[in-house]
Amino acid sequence: MRILPLLLFPFLELWLMIEVGDEVGALPVILWLVAMIVVGMNLLRYLGASSMIKAAQNMRTGELPGVAIADGLFKAIGAVLLIIPGFITDALALLCFIPWLRQLLIKRWVAKMTVRAAGFAQQQSPFGRSPFGADPFGAGNVYEHQGTAKSGADSSREGILIEQETAPSTDNPDSTGPKTP
Repeated sequence: MRILPLLLFPFLELWLMIEVGDEVGALPVILWLVAMIVVGMNLLRYLGASSMIKAAQNMRTGELPGVAIADGLFKAIGAVLLIIPGFITDALALLCFIPWLRQLLIKRWVAKMTVRAAGFAQQQSPFGRSPFGADPFGAGNVYEHQGTAKSGADSSREGILIEQETAPSTDNPDSTGPKTP
């Protein structure tokens, strides 16, 4: 049942074009459709580059580029709707270019995606285990180590004992080890 309106949409667009063509003439309708295709193609070309530049600028300033990408996505959807011939798609495309409406849609979309992501992260399989499997490393600590490591079994504790050899740093050739004043 949900696909029925989608199947009827082209017929509604065609009927509307015929009705408008009867009122204003066929030539203005054809010119309008061709003009909207040209405008949509140019907008799509321009918006692709500008949204990527805006996302890169957001990343440079430390902001997440998600909102900039979503904003560019809505503008690209509007440009594609302009390319599709018809008056209804043109009206929907113009709605995608209204800034406050686009920001409202982005906020709702981001909130919905956040809820979905949080639900997916907490989701468990029907068998009671995490969908990502057990943690192979356990709940232990993580230590950063530089240099070569020697390992040997420690008889007093279970596990591996790691000793670090002192070596000059490759990042700073002046640092040969700890300096005493």
